[in-house]
Amino acid sequence: MKESITCLLLLLALVCHAPDALAGQVVVEQQLLSVTGEPVTRELVFSGSGFADFVLKVRNGEEDGSQRISSALVSLNGTKVLIPADFNQKVQSLERAISPLPGDNVLAVTLRSNPGGSMLVQVFGTPTFQLPPDPGSEGDATLEGVDVNGNGIRDDIERWIYLTYPNSEKMRRALIQEYYPMQNMIIHGHQQDRDAVYNDMDAMQRSSECLFYVYQNSPHKITAELKARIVNTDDRFYGYMESSRQLGGGSFSGRHPSEWKSSCTFDPDVMSD
Repeated sequence: MKESITCLLLLLALVCHAPDALAGQVVVEQQLLSVTGEPVTRELVFSGSGFADFVLKVRNGEEDGSQRISSALVSLNGTKVLIPADFNQKVQSLERAISPLPGDNVLAVTLRSNPGGSMLVQVFGTPTFQLPPDPGSEGDATLEGVDVNGNGIRDDIERWIYLTYPNSEKMRRALIQEYYPMQNMIIHGHQQDRDAVYNDMDAMQRSSECLFYVYQNSPHKITAELKARIVNTDDRFYGYMESSRQLGGGSFSGRHPSEWKSSCTFDPDVMSD
């Protein structure tokens, strides 16, 4: 029985993490359980783009040594990585270097164990982007946040954009363009700078048109995800809402869809992805 899974386990417990560390970060993680005792194959689909130095790690059973599996088969894109002989009740963990493809990859895991056996499967990779470290709670201490590399983007937002969309340069560029007016509205709202807020709103109109041009499949959802991460503290929420109040009564013209490409501050058509 095969089921294609992308960060989703249909039968039992699933833990799926988005990347959040600069070294050895989790690309995909899955907790698998043997339910019936019959051999069952699960397929974990993940992208190899934006990462290097991949390592497959398997924890056999629970941390206390219980629920171990005596036999399993793990393959990457049809090539065996771990075979049944690698497993037994004394094996606690296994680790192998792997070489995924730049695009989509299929990690197939077949459990051959009595009911109740469990296995944690993880693929780690090192991001190839030169990103700043995670600012943690310090990144939320001020409206401006932390920007250690001085590129004008909050480190937490820069990391989220690059690690969420490692395969598409034009999507990253479109979201960075969308970031600037959102962040500026927080600042200018707090400053009660109505003229600046109006300029921010005009810039947001253009960035939204650009995002529609780059990604026409539910761009509103992506904008909402970005906004939730930018406007993520009480003070930032206040600034954003204050800028919205200052926009009351204003009007902002949109461009015709045929002109949406010109709303981008970059040329998306020269980017293959």
